[in-house]
Amino acid sequence: MRKLLLDSIEDVEYKLIGISASIEPYKIVFLINNNLKTKFKRDKKDIELIYKGFNINFSLFSFTDAKTACKIYFIQNKSKYIDQNSKFANSLFDFETQQIDKHLINSHRQCDYFIKIEDEYDRFKIKKMLHDLNDIPQIISAYEINNSDIKNPKNLIFD
Repeated sequence: MRKLLLDSIEDVEYKLIGISASIEPYKIVFLINNNLKTKFKRDKKDIELIYKGFNINFSLFSFTDAKTACKIYFIQNKSKYIDQNSKFANSLFDFETQQIDKHLINSHRQCDYFIKIEDEYDRFKIKKMLHDLNDIPQIISAYEINNSDIKNPKNLIFD
């Protein structure tokens, strides 16, 4: 599993796009690759977040843009885990299960996915990508997010 690093995200210049789409990560990446001519591939390790003793995984895809040399990530923001709660149990084997949504970036719960563009030299033109993403019918909306609006940016640092 990919671990989150606690370094400062201030060290890397990046642009961030929020995406709302109610389809599986692999399906939306397929659509983005076909429509935007990107080459996102699933990373060998997902992002792993430990929350209340549960390991929660968020899909991570990436590629390097040949024209701008920018590293670009496609990140799942919503993941589900099953909490087996025994506080109302009648016996040792009686559990109440509950499926719970967890967000990688809590301050943007409305986003299902993010695209993070590491753009140290400000070469990447985000407006075109936003326009092309919003042209995909399965995407409800795609919009740029101001970096200062992210309350827990450490979740966007990858090893």
